[in-house]
Amino acid sequence: MKPRHITYIIWLVIALLGAVSAITPKGGWSIGPWTLRWPTLATVLEIDNAADSITSCLDTTWIAEIDDNEEISEIEVDTLVQGIQPLQPKYYLFDSIAQDSISISPIDDAPQSASHPISDSDTRQYLASFYHALDSTGIKSIRVVHYGDSQIEEDRITNILREQLQLQYGGGGVGLLPLHQTIPTRSSRQWISINGVKQSTKEGPKRYLIYGPKSMRQDSDTYGVMGQVAVLDNTLVSGSEDVAMHVETIGKKQITHTSFCQIRLLTDNIKSHIVVNDSIIDCLSNIVNLPNYTNRCEIHFQGKGAVYGISLETPTGVLVDNIPMRGCSGTIFTRINSAQLSDYYSQTHTRLIILQYGGNMIPQSQNKATIEGYVKNLRKQVRYLRSCAPYASILFIGPSDMSTRMDGKMITYPMVPYLDEALQKMAKEEQIAYWSMYHAMGGKDSMVKWVETGLAGSDYVHFTRSGATKVGRMLYEWIDKGKAI
Repeated sequence: MKPRHITYIIWLVIALLGAVSAITPKGGWSIGPWTLRWPTLATVLEIDNAADSITSCLDTTWIAEIDDNEEISEIEVDTLVQGIQPLQPKYYLFDSIAQDSISISPIDDAPQSASHPISDSDTRQYLASFYHALDSTGIKSIRVVHYGDSQIEEDRITNILREQLQLQYGGGGVGLLPLHQTIPTRSSRQWISINGVKQSTKEGPKRYLIYGPKSMRQDSDTYGVMGQVAVLDNTLVSGSEDVAMHVETIGKKQITHTSFCQIRLLTDNIKSHIVVNDSIIDCLSNIVNLPNYTNRCEIHFQGKGAVYGISLETPTGVLVDNIPMRGCSGTIFTRINSAQLSDYYSQTHTRLIILQYGGNMIPQSQNKATIEGYVKNLRKQVRYLRSCAPYASILFIGPSDMSTRMDGKMITYPMVPYLDEALQKMAKEEQIAYWSMYHAMGGKDSMVKWVETGLAGSDYVHFTRSGATKVGRMLYEWIDKGKAI
């Protein structure tokens, strides 16, 4: 068959489908007890127009996650966009719009309803240990560890919380970073070189994850506090002797909250040194002091061993770690070595652990029993983390509103409100704080409004850059107000 004949057939099929859409009544065709549904022409045009309005502002994290018992494939950014080249630097969406000019209500001070039974004072009182620790940030550092799914990838949401806390209580640096940074962040740039040759994110030391595909598991439970580990051995490059992590924090000024003067190395049996402004500093311990206001350095490793993370920090103030786990539903902590978790939380004076999960369970949850089983598993994670960090407060952030199409209309997934209520109940029973992102956004069908105002993406799941910034500010304000309760 000739190419032009194939083209004619394609256009004929499109025309026939369009004709069926044009004559399809709203609600579909009724045939006895059954209803045959077909998208109407108006629905099709609405979808196309919505897609056209945001195509030029592609945000790769809009692509929905699928969680299948934690065993999903981790997709790199370059495969996510599938040939579409985003703007450089990424995520310019609505940067020119003042955040305060966009109002989505209610945010924080709305009256409580029967579906939102726990008051702010009931939940934030469980942050007392964290609030008390803030009074000592002038003489030592305290740590906030923020775990979550892809909603916090690229250091989104976390970076706003970090910035605001450090502006108020001091501190600097962007906290923990993995040796491999497969997804660019808003707060730092980094890459790996071996013997001076730059490596892609798919090259270099072997990386193991506690979440994601089974092919990325290791035999032991030693994944470290980030749930991942990079292993250096002689299989990297024949005769390789030097693996270097190059890192540069992103800040508008030399003196900024992203600057750091201390590096904490979470490694195992690896000799290392750091290069700053052409000066070599040997790493004689796991904490290395650097010149004040450092924004760029190289960490060189020699020998065999494991790298669990590198923290860019300061000796005083508030330090905030961003630990995203794409596709994860938060039920993996009990599979991480407890000694590693306990040592990190203790040595870094971790006083707040934030768990932001739940969204990955919504698309696959069809009934309340599934939600109840999931929350029961999360309860185990909370108790495990409390045993590893007895002096830390724990804050659980529930899922955002998420929309699905039903009868040609985008509406809230049926299980979102139930999961939000179940998580609130679990939090109260476990005496941990709970922030309902679902209610903070505006409750039922609020995601549609966020999409319409450019605060969320076309998948009706993930926030845009401006949306994540707004959520970060809402979260900080909610936490900050609790100190006065």
